[in-house]
Amino acid sequence: MQNVALALMQEMLRNGYTIHGMLLSSYLSDEDIRKIENMAKDVVNKGEDNVELASMLLGEVKSAEDNISAITGDSAEQESVEHAPVTLDELAGISNKPGAYERQQLNSTNVAGIMQLKSTLESLYLNELHGYNLQVRLENDTYDAALARYREINEKRNDPLLSANTSALRRLSASWLPKLESMIEEEQQRCQVAMEGHSDKERLKYGRYFVQLDASKMATVTILETLRLNATSNGLHSQSERQNLLNQKASGGVFASTLVTKLSKAIHNEIRFEQMKKRTNRHVFGHRLSLARLATSGKLFNMAVRRAKMREHREHSADLFLDEWGLDTRIRIGSLLVSMLLESARIPERRDGEAEHMVPAFHHKLEFLNGRRHGLVYPSSTLRELFKSDSSSHAVTARHLPMLVPPRPWMTYNSGGYLTRDEPCMRINDGSEQLRLLKHASNEDRLSTVLAGLDALGMTRWAINRPVFEAIRKVWNAGREIAEIPASTYNEPEPVKPADYDENPKARIKHHLETREWMNGRANQHSQRCDCNYKIEIAQAFMNHPMYFPHNMDFRGRAYPIPPHFNHLGNDMCRGLLTFHEGRPLTERGMHWLKIHLANLFGKDKMSHDERIAFVEENKAKIMAAADDPIPAAFLNDEPGAVRPWWLDADSPWQALAACIEYTDAVRSPDPAAYISHLHIHQDGTCNGLQHYAAMGRDSKGAHEVNLATSDRPQDVYSGILRVAERYVNEDAELGVEEALQLKNRLTRKIVKQTVMTNVYGVTLMGAKEQIIARLREVKDENGAHVFDIMNLSKLALYLAKKIFASLGEMFTQAQETQNWLNESARRISSSMTRAALADTIKMAADARKSSARLRTAVKQAKAAGETLDCDEVLELWPDLGPGAMRRKRLDTLADKPMTPVAWTTPLGMTVLQPYRKMVTRRVATNLQNINVHDVNMPAQINSQKQKTAFPPNFVHSLDASHMVLSAIECKVAGLVFASVHDSYWTHACDVDKMNSILREQFVKMHKQPIMANVKAEFEQRYSDHMVPIVVWDYVNSFSFEKNGELKGSQKRLSKSGHEKQAEQIEADLARKHIESCDETEGVLGGTDDLVQMQIEVNDQKLAESMEVVDLTSIELIDPAQDLFGAARQADLIAYTQSVNGNRIKDERRALMKTYRERVSQLRKYMTQMAKKTAPSEEDKIKLCDAEQAAVDSKQVTQGTLVKYIENLKAERDTLIDGLDAKYPVKFDRSLAISISQRDDKEQLEQLETLIKQGKLAGRLVKGHKFTELTFDDLPAQGDFDINQVLRSPYFFS
Repeated sequence: MQNVALALMQEMLRNGYTIHGMLLSSYLSDEDIRKIENMAKDVVNKGEDNVELASMLLGEVKSAEDNISAITGDSAEQESVEHAPVTLDELAGISNKPGAYERQQLNSTNVAGIMQLKSTLESLYLNELHGYNLQVRLENDTYDAALARYREINEKRNDPLLSANTSALRRLSASWLPKLESMIEEEQQRCQVAMEGHSDKERLKYGRYFVQLDASKMATVTILETLRLNATSNGLHSQSERQNLLNQKASGGVFASTLVTKLSKAIHNEIRFEQMKKRTNRHVFGHRLSLARLATSGKLFNMAVRRAKMREHREHSADLFLDEWGLDTRIRIGSLLVSMLLESARIPERRDGEAEHMVPAFHHKLEFLNGRRHGLVYPSSTLRELFKSDSSSHAVTARHLPMLVPPRPWMTYNSGGYLTRDEPCMRINDGSEQLRLLKHASNEDRLSTVLAGLDALGMTRWAINRPVFEAIRKVWNAGREIAEIPASTYNEPEPVKPADYDENPKARIKHHLETREWMNGRANQHSQRCDCNYKIEIAQAFMNHPMYFPHNMDFRGRAYPIPPHFNHLGNDMCRGLLTFHEGRPLTERGMHWLKIHLANLFGKDKMSHDERIAFVEENKAKIMAAADDPIPAAFLNDEPGAVRPWWLDADSPWQALAACIEYTDAVRSPDPAAYISHLHIHQDGTCNGLQHYAAMGRDSKGAHEVNLATSDRPQDVYSGILRVAERYVNEDAELGVEEALQLKNRLTRKIVKQTVMTNVYGVTLMGAKEQIIARLREVKDENGAHVFDIMNLSKLALYLAKKIFASLGEMFTQAQETQNWLNESARRISSSMTRAALADTIKMAADARKSSARLRTAVKQAKAAGETLDCDEVLELWPDLGPGAMRRKRLDTLADKPMTPVAWTTPLGMTVLQPYRKMVTRRVATNLQNINVHDVNMPAQINSQKQKTAFPPNFVHSLDASHMVLSAIECKVAGLVFASVHDSYWTHACDVDKMNSILREQFVKMHKQPIMANVKAEFEQRYSDHMVPIVVWDYVNSFSFEKNGELKGSQKRLSKSGHEKQAEQIEADLARKHIESCDETEGVLGGTDDLVQMQIEVNDQKLAESMEVVDLTSIELIDPAQDLFGAARQADLIAYTQSVNGNRIKDERRALMKTYRERVSQLRKYMTQMAKKTAPSEEDKIKLCDAEQAAVDSKQVTQGTLVKYIENLKAERDTLIDGLDAKYPVKFDRSLAISISQRDDKEQLEQLETLIKQGKLAGRLVKGHKFTELTFDDLPAQGDFDINQVLRSPYFFS
C-alpha cells in the first residue's frame, strides 16, 4: 500500500502538483497527513525504494509544522509580547508595564440571552489560551456553551444557588432539553433504518441530512432559535400583520413558515460548520495564518503581490462539496423539529383555585390575517410573561464576536474573515444570482481591489477605552437614563382612559394611539436595555484583549463589520468605548485636529476651524472637569441641586467624554505634542450623496452647498433646505393653510435633516413622512408636553415632506436631473427583454394558438360525430399538455413578465446587480401544516418599481463605497491606522492631514473619470440586444361627408387585428402585459385600450371648408419627425382627397350603371315591339336615345345582333368605369403611418391632442403597444464646476 501511495505522489509531481499543494488540500484531515508522514518515515527507516520522495515529503511536513508554530506563537514568550493586554496607563499615553484589568461588577439583566453571552465570554477571562489558539476556541464554541450550561442546570436543579444565578427562562428551557434530545435521537435511528432498508420513502427525503448533527446540539439550536423568534416580533412579516395580531390580542406569535425556515437554516449552518472543521488540517490553517501575517505587514496591499497570492490561493483551494439542502429538505426538517418541541416543551401553570400543573409552552394555531390563513406558533401566556423580564431575542454566539487576532485576508469571494469558517464576502442569500455573479468575478480576478479594501478595514486593531467604560459602568449600575443608556425601569405613566371614551370617537382613537405608543415605548426600552447590556458585557470581556472587526460588504460594495453587536458602526456609546490599540505621538497638528474633533462632537461642525478651536479654549475648564469626574456622585444619585455634567449636552456625549479625557491627558502631559494618543479622529462628509451628484454633474451651486468648492466657512445644506421650506410654509400660512399655520415658526434643522440626508438615497414620500412624524413627536414645550397633537402628526408630516422635497428640487436641480436620468434608465431596463427571448416567446405563443385551434376543430368534429378524443389524440394535437405542462405554464407566465435586472460596474471594477424580484412561493406539505415559502432558486419576475426607485440611491452608494475602498487602501499603504463609517473616516490625530489629502485625491481621481458617460456606454453595450415595450399612439383618418358637404366623423372603431400578422398581434399583446406588470401609467390620453377619438364640436364646418383635394400622384410626403403638424395636416388632406375621389367614383359609376341599364331596357322593349306584326300606336311607341335610334336606323341593331350590341354597350360602360380610377385617384401606396411614442414624444403627443381638440386636425389617436430597441436618453448637461477645487476645499471633509 505504501508503494501505491508513493507511486501516486510521483505521478502527481510529474503532472505539476507539489507536496506543499497536497498538504493544503481541504480534503485531507490531520489524521490523514499523520498517516502519510508515518508511511514516509517507514520508507526512510527501512531504506526501501522511493526514499528520496519520502524524505522530500518529511521535509515539507516539518517545514510546514515549523511555520505553523512560528505563526500561532505557541510559546508563552511570543504571546506575552505580541498580544499583551491594553492597560489604562497605556491608553493614557504613559509608558508602563502592562497590567490586567480586573472584572468589575455589572448589574446585568437576568435574561437568557445575557446569561448565554456571559458563558460564551468566560474564555476571555481565563489565562488558558491566548491569541490564535483562543480565537480558534471561541469560533468553535458556539452552541456548545449553551448546551453545557443546560446540562449543568439539569444536574444541579435542586441546588438552592441555582435560582439566584440562573434566570427562570433559562431553567425552564433547560428542562426541555432531555425529552427533545431523546425524541431527536429516536428519529435519527428511524432515519438510519430507512436509509439501510430503503423502506420509508418519506424519511429518505431528509434522513441523510437529519443524522449529520448530534441530537443534543440539534435540540439546543431548536430551543434557542424558537425562544429568540418568539421573544420578538421579527418573526412576523409586516407592520400590518403585526398590528392585526396586536388587535387580536395575540402578541408574541411567530409565523410557522418563518420559524421553520429560520430554524432549518440555523441547523444547516451548524452542520456546514461541523463539516468544514472535519475537512481541514493544520497546514491549511497555517497557510491562512501566513496570509494574515502578510496582510498585517502591509505587503498584501501591493496589488501585484495580492493578485499573485490570490491566484496561488485559487490553485491550492477548491470549493468544498458541502451538502446543499433543497427547499423541501429544509422545510421538512424545520417542521419536524418544531413539532417535536411543541410536544416536549412544558411549562408549569397555576390557575385560580387549582394546583400547579404542566401545560404546553407553545401552541400551534391556524388563523386568518388579511383574508389569508396563516399558521402561527404562540408562546403560552405564562411564557409571554417571562419574556417581559427575560429575553433571548439578542442571543449572541462566539462567531458573532470581535476577533482577537487579525482576520484572515480575503483571497477569494468566500475565503476570508474568521479563521475557521468560509462565508461569502458579500451579504447575499444562498442560491441567488448575485452569488453566481460574485463567484464568476472572483475567478476572473476582478475583486482584488474590493477585497483589499475589506482587509484594510479589518486589519485595524482596537481596544477598549477604560475611563469611558468606567463612566458607563457607573451609569449602568445606577439604573438611570443617561446619554443613550436606558433606565432599568420604564417610568412613563400609562395613558389614562378619557372620561368620554365611550361617547367620543376622536377621544377613543387618540387614546388608542397614545396607548400603542406607550406599549411600543416600554417594549423598546426593554430591548434597548438588553442591547446596551450586551455591548457593556462584550466591552468588559475584551478589556485585556485587542480587537479586530472582520468586514464584508453588501451587494453595492458598502463595507460593514461582521460582528453585529459591538463595532465602530454602532451607537455613540460603542464609538466612545472604542479606541485605537496602537498609539501615536499627538504632534502640534494633531492637537489642532483633536480640538476640532471635540468641537464637532458638540455640534459645532458648521463653524470655521478657528471658531471651533476657540470653542474648545473657552470651555477648557469644563473639559478638564468632565475628564476628572465624568459622573459626579450627586448627579448620579439624583440629589437636589446636583449639576448636570456639561459633556452630556454634546451631540455625541460618550464620544465627547472620550475626547475630553484625551485632551485633558495631553494638556497635562509634560510635552503635549509627544503625548501618545489612541483616540480616533473623525472627518465627515457633508451629505455625501449630494456631494457625488454635484461632482458628477459639475454643478457649481450644488458643489458650493455641500462644501466641494473652496469657502471661508462650511456650508450647512440642512439649514439651507430649512430656510427654503420655511419660506414655503410661511407663504402657505398667509393663505390660511391649516398645516402651515401649525408648523410656522416651529421648524428646526433636526426636523428636516434626516429627510434631506436620505432623499438622495431614495427615501419615498411615505418614508419621509414616517421620519418627520418621529421628529415632530420629539418637539416639546417648556413643560415637557408634546407640541403637536398625535392625531394631526400624519397630516402635518406629509405636508412638510412635500415641502422638503420641493426645497431640494429648488436647490439641487442638477442632482434632480441626474437622478431622473438614472430612474428612467432603470425603468426601461427592468421592463425590457432580449431579442432572442422576444422571438422565442412570440413563436411559443403562435404555436400554442395553432395547437389550440387544431384542438378546438378536432373537438367540434368529434362532438358532431358523437365521439370523444382520447389522451393520445389530444397530446398529438397539443403536445404542450403532456409531461412538464405545469413547468411550461409557469415559464409561459414568466414570459409575459419583465425579467431583466439593472446591473452596472463600479469604479472599482465590481459588477453590481440589483436583487429585487417578486418572490416565487412554493407550498410544501409537512407534518406540522402545509407551508408556503419563498423559493430563491425559482425564476422570478423583476420588481420593476423597486428596480427603478432603488437604482439612483444604490448607484450613489456604490460610488461612496468605491471612494471609501480606494481611500482605505491608500491610507494602509501610507502607514495610517484607518477606519470608516461609510462617509466618516477615522485615523489618529497626527495623521488627519495626510488622510485628508488622500480622501480628496481619491475623490478627484474617481470623479475625473466620466462616470455617467461610462454608465451610459455600459448600459448601451450590456443591453444592446434588448427590446423595451412602449405605448404608441397612431394618428388615423377615417371620415366621410354628409350630403350637405359637412365633415362627418366615423364612429367605427379602427382595429388593425384583421390586417396585422399574427406575430405583430402577439408582440403587441406581450408589450401591453409587460407594461401592465411594471405598474406603469400610460396616460397622456388615458389608460384605456379602446379607441381614443377627439370629438369635433365647434369648428367642423370651418374644418370642412378648409379641406382641399390634392394630387395624390405627385404629392411629396412630409416627415413627421420634422413637422408633425404638417404631416398630420397632409394626412388629413390625403384622406380627404381619397374620400372625395371615392365619393366621385361612386357617384359617376352609379350614373354610368343607371344610363347603361336604361339604354339596354329601352332597346330590348323597342326590338320586342318591332317584332310584333302590328305596329304600336304613337302613344305606345318606345322612344330610343339618339345613339340607339341611329343604330336601329342604320340596321346596326337587328333581332340577330341585339345581344352582341348589348355586350358592346357593357364593354363601353366598363371602360368608362375603369377610367374613373385614373380620373379620381384613391389608392396611395406610400406609407402614411404617424406613430407617436408616449415615452419619447410626450410633448408632441400633447400638442397633437390640443390641435385635435381645437378642430385644426380631423384625425384621431388610437393607442397601441409594441417593442422597440432599448435606447437611453442623452445625459443631462454638465455645469462648469472645476473638480480640482475639491483638493483645496478645507471643509470637504472636516
